[in-house]
Amino acid sequence: MKLPLLFRRDRPTIPSANAQDHAERVIAESLRVLGQVCTKVADAIEAQRLERNGYAHNSYLRRMDKADKADDASKSGPSGTGGG
Repeated sequence: MKLPLLFRRDRPTIPSANAQDHAERVIAESLRVLGQVCTKVADAIEAQRLERNGYAHNSYLRRMDKADKADDASKSGPSGTGGG
């Protein structure tokens, strides 16, 4: 009589282990998807910020400090056109 009772106690451990394994897989996949969603939201926020600062969507950024130095050099250097 006690023999079937022992088998009944062993059976729930296998499904509970499978249930725990399944739950862990679901949680891990959910966190991966959440990470992708957070990345896309961060990209959208950054795009809006750049658009407010005058950068068009999908345009390359250019360094202003190098452009300013080039403009200063061309203004201070000799030039073929000019008044004189």
